[in-house]
Amino acid sequence: MAWDHDENQCPLAAVDRRLNDVHRFWHQAEQAYFEPDEFRLAIQAAIQTARQVSFVLQKNKALIPDFDEWYKGWQVKLAAIPLMRWMVEARNQIEKQGDLEAHSFVSAEIVASHLGEGPKIQVPAKLSDAPLALLKSIPDSLVGQHIKKDGVLRIRRRWIENSLPDTELLEAVATAYGHLSQLARSAHEQMGLVAPVSTNMSTGEQFAEGDQEGRLPCMIGHEDARTLDVWLATGKPLEFEVIEKKLGREEMMAEGPKLEKRYGVNPSKMYADSGEVHDHARSLFGAARRMFEKDGYHITIVILLRKGKPIDFRELRPMEHGHKFMMMRTLARQAQKIGADAAIMISETWSAPADPTNPYMRAVDAPEKKELLTATAVSKDGDPIHLSAEISRDGKKITLADTIEHTNGAHFAFAPFYKVWKKPIPDQWGELPKGTDGVREGA
Repeated sequence: MAWDHDENQCPLAAVDRRLNDVHRFWHQAEQAYFEPDEFRLAIQAAIQTARQVSFVLQKNKALIPDFDEWYKGWQVKLAAIPLMRWMVEARNQIEKQGDLEAHSFVSAEIVASHLGEGPKIQVPAKLSDAPLALLKSIPDSLVGQHIKKDGVLRIRRRWIENSLPDTELLEAVATAYGHLSQLARSAHEQMGLVAPVSTNMSTGEQFAEGDQEGRLPCMIGHEDARTLDVWLATGKPLEFEVIEKKLGREEMMAEGPKLEKRYGVNPSKMYADSGEVHDHARSLFGAARRMFEKDGYHITIVILLRKGKPIDFRELRPMEHGHKFMMMRTLARQAQKIGADAAIMISETWSAPADPTNPYMRAVDAPEKKELLTATAVSKDGDPIHLSAEISRDGKKITLADTIEHTNGAHFAFAPFYKVWKKPIPDQWGELPKGTDGVREGA
């Protein structure tokens, strides 16, 4: 992953180089996460170099039209961000007083919901038995039974600096890099230059507009490498197998006629011409209905979109209900990495009226349940939409009822997406069961 510039053509190449240096030091710190001295050297080098970005920019002020007025606006903006003020103070401490007072901790959290509401604890890393305190805190109640059956114990190592106790150090520097890259991009635009782009060196995909708030995709979700998830029901590590399959253009073209012959669905017309997320959901659900009526089932798929165009397609195969909690968090991080601003999930599901006496009961276990084919679409800026058709099974005969459409429902499974999009959970989600995939009635 790289921030691209042409040193022979770009007048601000020195600024671009400083950003690349921050990126390189950041990855050195990431690789040395379990080596205290190496981590200290790399993360402090990243902080010092980050501070040089604005210095080099001011050194080149004569190149930038209306520099004083333009830069004053950015100074006010960055000064209002507590993290950026901390970066200035941290650099001053490193250069004038000595090393940062960074400490390694173990954080443990119980995940038993799509929401981040589980109990958490953070202790010095040397106390390896700390997660036991969380396990002992699980109540002997309905919620406790739910946690023990579907919950996951998530254990992470974290470096924390004394003066920034609520933010992990790599995350802090990655976020600061994002703000500085936006500053540098704005400087290029102020000069009438083509702004640098973030490029995935493996795929060649570019992110020219800073969809990740200026960060490079490789600087998002970095905590996964130092995270251990333990399935509480078995006490064993929880790991997911990811199988990637890339289709070449010729292979994709060959599959089209097969799909059209079997389902009467033209793959080139499965998405709506309008490019609107709701229209995509309606069009895709129409195709899903035809596939279901032909096969008698439908796999669970999630499609990530950016600016109305699909950019990622995933099939999910959770073995247990609790697996979905982790899968949706992983998908949300992927959406953040690639700048996806919408997601559509198509699946079979169960629905049942919520039981206030047993709020964590899954719909599949409820006496009054119904089976549905569903499509749910959420987006960073718009309202969600949910389409469903009840499934009727009579021996080998399987039929679908008419499609019912709802907007602004409660979609707990997508709470991790709302979090990475910094989108508030809607008030109308109310007090529906949080341990389920409930849309309207519970699932």
